[in-house]
Amino acid sequence: MNFLESFFNGDDFIWELARFGIKLFATWFVIRMFRIFWGRVFRKDTIHLKFVKNVCSTIIWAAGIVFALSSFSQFEALAGAFLAGSGIAALAIGLAAQESLGNALNGLFISIAKPFEVGDRIHLVNANITGWIEDISIRHTVVRTFMNSRVIIPNSIINKELIENSNFCNPQASAFIDVIVTYDSDIPKACELLAQVIGEHPGFVDTRTPETLKTQPKVPVFVRALGLHGAELRASMWTETIATNFSACSDVRKQLIEEFETSGVKIAVVKFIQGA
Repeated sequence: MNFLESFFNGDDFIWELARFGIKLFATWFVIRMFRIFWGRVFRKDTIHLKFVKNVCSTIIWAAGIVFALSSFSQFEALAGAFLAGSGIAALAIGLAAQESLGNALNGLFISIAKPFEVGDRIHLVNANITGWIEDISIRHTVVRTFMNSRVIIPNSIINKELIENSNFCNPQASAFIDVIVTYDSDIPKACELLAQVIGEHPGFVDTRTPETLKTQPKVPVFVRALGLHGAELRASMWTETIATNFSACSDVRKQLIEEFETSGVKIAVVKFIQGA
C-alpha cells in the first residue's frame, strides 16, 4: 500500500504521466505511418501480407506500451514486485500467453499454406459458416457473411476446420439451370433455346478445351428426367467467379421465359394435390 501511495504521490508523477501519454501517442503515430507506408508499397493485401502487417503492428504496440510505461521511475520496481509476489497472476498470464501463442502460430501456418486468400468465398463445413475472407490478424481471422456481419474466428479453430474454398486454384463457378417443359412442346426447340440463351450471356464461360472444342457442344443440354408434369431439362451456367454466377443465372431464367413464350414452348405448371 505504501508503495502505491509513493508511486502516485511522487513529485514527478504529473510529468511522468505526461511523458507516458506522449509516448503512447508517438506509438499510435508510428503505427499509423507504418500502415500508410505498407499500403503504398503493397497495393494488394494477400493473406500472407495481411498476417505480417498485423504481426508487425502488434509488436510495435507492445514495444510502445513498454516504452511508455518506462516513463515512470517506479516501473521497474512495480514490475519486479508484481512478478515476485503474484504467482497466480503469473500463471494466468502464462496460460493466456499459451493460447495467444497457439493462435499466432496457427495464423503463421495459414499464411504460409494459404488455404484461402483475402476476398475468397469459403464455407466452413463443421461450423456451417459461409462468407468472404476479410482479414487475418495474429489472433483471429475475419469472415464477412452474406448478411454483412463479421464472424471472428480464432486462428487455432479455423486451422482445424474443413474449408470449402470456391476460389481455390480455379475460381470459375457453375450452377444448374433446370426447367420443366410440357410433353406437347417442341422438346428439341426447348433444348436449343436453353443452350442459346446460356451461351449468349456475356458472363458465360466456355469451359471446353482445345481438344474437345469440335466434339462437344458449347452448352450441353440434358433431359435429366421424364417427370409427371413434363420433360425436365438441365444445363450448366459457367461464370468466371461464384460472385457473378447468381445474377447470371437469374438473367438466363428471365430471358428463357420470354424466349419460350415467343417460340410456343410451354413451361410445365407443377400442381400439388392437397393431402397427397
